[in-house]
Amino acid sequence: MRRTVLVVLTMALVPACAFAVDGQVLINQSTLNAAGGTYTITQPGSYKLSGNLQVKDENTTAIVVAADNVTIDLNGFSILGPTVCVGAPAICSPVGTGNGVDGGTHNSITVINGNVRGMGHSGIFLGGNSSYGVFLGGYGSYVEKVHADSNGVNGITVGVGSTVSGNTTNSNGSWITNWATGITAGKGSTVSGNTSNFNTVVGIVAFCPSSVVGNTATGNVGNLTLSGTGCAVANNAAP
Repeated sequence: MRRTVLVVLTMALVPACAFAVDGQVLINQSTLNAAGGTYTITQPGSYKLSGNLQVKDENTTAIVVAADNVTIDLNGFSILGPTVCVGAPAICSPVGTGNGVDGGTHNSITVINGNVRGMGHSGIFLGGNSSYGVFLGGYGSYVEKVHADSNGVNGITVGVGSTVSGNTTNSNGSWITNWATGITAGKGSTVSGNTSNFNTVVGIVAFCPSSVVGNTATGNVGNLTLSGTGCAVANNAAP
């Protein structure tokens, strides 16, 4: 059960059920509007944005994944919501129930190459229940080159045996609990080359044993927290 997210998120859609030359289903703003504001994926396969997607309000989810074995290529575009978070701890408004990509508890979902920001609830939501930028509750998740900034709770949260590499998580904070981390990784994970600044509580939390190498965490209440023993830690800038 591998959930993969490669995200550096920034889109508009093609008419419903249009196909790219390579057989991918194209999604754009017209597709989204024709679907009533939420595009639902019901079949396994490959999907790709052909422009930025603007959700209509903080309670609207842009893409719902209702199948296993789905890849969504954001294609360098963005899924954009109306929520703005400012300050540290962050104050977010408006808040609601809408997600950028909501995969529920479906398996083998990959989201790559784009930006998701300003959602009323979560940016990319694959299992779990909270206001996270990226939440991957399964085993062996992969999150690379994601910008998860100004979300209600944690920027990026992954389960055991995961890889979190080259991501940026800044100014994440909860409008409910006033508690948040930039990155939280389960046991047996690799956390490398990330930047995590000005989050409400901790920049990076890793459950040991894990490898935590080459990260930068500044301006958080606590910059780097290791839970347990046996973590390999090197070359982190976390004063």
